[in-house]
This record gives sequence, structure tokens and C-alpha cells, in this order.
Amino acid sequence: MASNSTDTLTPEKRAYFRKVIASALVGNMLEFYDLFIYGFLAAYIAAVFFPAADPFTSLLVALATFGVSYFIRPLGALIIGSYADRNGRKAGMMLTIWSMGVGTAMIAFAPSYATAGIAGAIILVAGKLLQGFSAGGEFGTSVSFVTEHAPRNRRGYFASFQVVGIGMATGMASVISLGLTSHFEKSAILDWAWRIPFILGLIIVPFGYWLRKSLDETPAFLNSSQVESPVRSTLTSAKARIAAAIGIYSLAASTNYLLGVFMPLYAQRELGLSPADSMWGAIGYSVAQIFLPPVMGALSDRMGRLRMITIGTVLTGVFSLPAFHFMIDNPTVLNYTLCVTGLTCCVMVFQGAMPSFLSELFPSNVRTTGLALIHNINFTVVGGLSLLICTWLAQHTGSKMIPAYYVMVTVGAALLCISYFRMRSFSSAGAPDVLDPA
Repeated sequence: MASNSTDTLTPEKRAYFRKVIASALVGNMLEFYDLFIYGFLAAYIAAVFFPAADPFTSLLVALATFGVSYFIRPLGALIIGSYADRNGRKAGMMLTIWSMGVGTAMIAFAPSYATAGIAGAIILVAGKLLQGFSAGGEFGTSVSFVTEHAPRNRRGYFASFQVVGIGMATGMASVISLGLTSHFEKSAILDWAWRIPFILGLIIVPFGYWLRKSLDETPAFLNSSQVESPVRSTLTSAKARIAAAIGIYSLAASTNYLLGVFMPLYAQRELGLSPADSMWGAIGYSVAQIFLPPVMGALSDRMGRLRMITIGTVLTGVFSLPAFHFMIDNPTVLNYTLCVTGLTCCVMVFQGAMPSFLSELFPSNVRTTGLALIHNINFTVVGGLSLLICTWLAQHTGSKMIPAYYVMVTVGAALLCISYFRMRSFSSAGAPDVLDPA
């Protein structure tokens, strides 16, 4: 049905492409919705499952659980990515949507420490690990699915909706968390209401399954020749390319987690804002992430991926430190929301072009594996541990600028690796099914 030609799109093709985009977006939404909800409610989850005499110690354990679940993501990337490169993008996407749903259900219905002791915490951790494993394969399969279906001159626009999914997830999570903290007493949240957001997340699963089941496999996969071991082939033929892509993508990982997940917690601990007020920064983040990526993705189709990534990286580097200084010196809800939203706008300049840029680095027979490795190594090391690292460093140094410094380290890494890609021109010679960059 779908074609990646540049022909004029008929109404029938437009309708089909909308379903293609939605099918990829829905899985990304579930992955990041669960991630953000856990981050937003970390203080409550810490008290329910990891009670300790010192609330800070309890919080660190909860955030460590958040981070540890990310160490299984590279394993999910290797297994699910390789599975999708051998059996199809659609098969991989069906696997990830159900396994993410099971992990979410385990968290939603895990018994508290007061009810079941350490068994409740074990179920919670197991649910996070299953989420991490399935999320390890989600990005690679869904980005490959979208870009391989997309018309050649619109790949940036199509793939950018992966980032929109993150924004929608943040918006859902922040609005639900705001409603939760505004309408329930702390005792009620600790007793039972913390489960509501996770139960609501389960609604996404059957819809995502139905949407993905109704679509065709991508033409690029059907026309490609599979390799015996996508993992071995990827690691032996593209080591330098993967390393440089990880460096560029590290900025996406650091800013996604710090602006989208960590900032509400930061606003409460460092800026003195209430839990309800802290959600306004997350809402601003989500609004920018919903509306800007398609614009930037479409611009990358005209101006080139690397140019947009370079502009966004420079803007993020220029404004990160001043924005944090301004928030700290003027800790009002309005200033906090404006700074987070403004930084997110800078980030979206490169985020909108990033999925298509990464997908165009690999031939179709290893594309999902390559994408999954880049995404999950970054989101494990740079993203998954960011909450724990920044919380611990802020506590022990007394500096409120730690998140900004963390972002600046990844800005430096991204600029260095952008130089690598600028100095090297990638050719499709020897790999005829590499997606030609815009």
C-alpha cells in the first residue's frame, strides 16, 4: 500500500500515512508516559516501596531503581532490534507494545512495602525492568517503520513525530500529575491514588495494538536481503559511525530527562515551588515538544539534517547557563515555566531532525539494530542515570547549577561529533539500500 516515492500524495495515501505516523507515535507515548510518571511521582513511590528514616535516602533508592531499569535497555535493543531486522518492523512493534503494557500493569498493581514487604518492591523493579527491555526496541523499530514508509522528500517531517510522542507523553503525565497533587491529600496519594496514572497508561496498549496490526510491512524491509546476525554486522561495519552518532544524540538524552523528568523535582527541591506549581514547567516542555518538531523536521527536509542539528546544539549551549541562573535568581512559577519552555524550543531545533538523521546512517537490513543501539546506550548512560547523578551532586555540592552543567557536557560532546560528520561524507556505495540523506 505505502510507498516512499516522491509522487503527489493521494487522499488514500495521506490517510494511510497518518496511520503509519500514529502507530509509531503511540508506542513512544506509552514508553515516555510511564517514564515521566515515575519521575514525577518518585517521592511518593519512594515512600510507598522504599521507606527509610531519611526521605532523601528513600528518594535516591527510588531514582536508582529508575536508573537501573535502563541498564537492561541495551539488551532489549540488541534482541528486539535484531528480531525486527530479521522478521520485520511490524513484528518488532507488536512485541514492544504488549511487553510495555505488561510492565506498566506490574507497577500499577504492585503491593506496597507495608502490605507485602520486599516482595512489593521486587514486583515494582521487575515491572521497570520489563518496561526497560521493551523500550529498548521501541525507538529503533518505530523510527525504521516510519522512515521506510515515508516519501523520500518528507522523511524528516514524518520521523519528527517520534519526538511529538514524547511531548504528548509529557503533557499527559504532567496534567495527570497536576490533577493528582491538586485534588488528593498526600496521605491518599501514598495510600492508593499514585496508582491512577499507571492504570490510565494501560488504556494506550489495546489502541496501539489495533493500530499497528492494521498496517503493512515496509517496502524497504520486504525488498532487502537479511543478514544472519544484524548485531555482528552492525558492530563490525559501523563502529565509528555509531560512536559519533552516540555523541550527537547524548544531548537529546540529557535534555529529555532533565527538562522533561527532572525539572519538576528540581523546582520543588531547589526553587521552593509546590508539587502542583512544579508541573507547569513540564507542561511548557510538552507544548513545545508537541508543536515544534514537525516544523523542524520539515525544515530538515529542505535545509539538511546536520545543519538543523548544529543550529539547535549551538542554541542549547548558548542559553542553558543563563536560563538556570535566571530561574535560581528569580524563582517564580512564571520564570521557571518560561525558562524550561524556552530551553525546550532550542532543543527541538535539533530534536526534530534527529530521528531521520539517525535512520539514514544505516542500510535497511541492520537499520533497527543500529538505531536501537544508539538510542539506548545514550538513554541508559546519559539519560537513565541523570536524575540520580544530578540529585546526588546537588545535595553534596550545594550547587543549583548541576543540571545546566550536565547539559553543557553533552553539548560539548555533540559539537565534537558533529564535526566528525561534517568532515566525512557518507556514501551509499556498497550499501544500496541506505536512505539517501536529505
